[in-house]
Amino acid sequence: MIRAIIFDMDGVIVDSEPAHIEAEKRVMMQHGVKVTTEDLRSYTGTTAEFEFTDLISKHHLRTTPEKLTREKDVILFELLEKETQPTKGVITLIKDLKQHGFKLGIASSGRGKLIFYFLKKLKMEHLFDTVVCAEDITHSKPHPEIFLKAAERLHEKPENCVVIEDSKLGVEAAKRAGMKCVGFRNPNSGKQDLSKADLIVDDFTKLTIQRLESL
Repeated sequence: MIRAIIFDMDGVIVDSEPAHIEAEKRVMMQHGVKVTTEDLRSYTGTTAEFEFTDLISKHHLRTTPEKLTREKDVILFELLEKETQPTKGVITLIKDLKQHGFKLGIASSGRGKLIFYFLKKLKMEHLFDTVVCAEDITHSKPHPEIFLKAAERLHEKPENCVVIEDSKLGVEAAKRAGMKCVGFRNPNSGKQDLSKADLIVDDFTKLTIQRLESL
C-alpha cells in the first residue's frame, strides 16, 4: 500500500533547471571553460559537490568545489529572484495528496538553503513532513541513500513509498531503494532516460491519486 510520496525539487516541484544550467555555464566561463547545456544535463540529479569535483578534474582547474558552489549561488539566486515558477499542476497534486492523508517528503540533491528558499517563496513549507537535502547525505544519486533516509524520516518502508523524479540518476536511485517511481518528463531537464520508472508522465494534471495507488 502506498502511504508516502517523495518529490525531487529541481525540475519536479519547480522548473528551475534552466537557471541552474545558466549559472553553471557562467561560473565555468569565469574559469575559462566553456561547457554545453548537454554536458551539464548529464549531472542532473547529482549534488553540486559531485558535479564540480568532476568538472574540476576534467578541466584541470585550480579551485575547489566549495568555491565554485559559492560562485554559482551568487548567480543562481539573482536568476531565481526574477522568476521562480512551480511546475504546472504540481501544487494542486501536492495539496490533494496532503488532504488524502499521504505523508509527503522532499529528497533533493540541492542544498537546504535552496530548497527552503523555494518552499518559502512558493508558500509550501507546511505541506511537507520531511526534507532531505545534500547536507544530509554522503552519496549522490544514483545511490539510494537519499530516498532511504527520506523513508526512514517518514517512518515508512521503502515499498510503501513512491518517488517522483525528472532525472535518469534519480529514477535509478529510487529503484535501487526498492521504491516505486514516477518519471516526470520535463523538457527543461533534457532527454533524460526515464525508462526504469514504473510510470512516466509529462503533465502533473494527469497524475491522479488513483494512478499512484495502482503502482
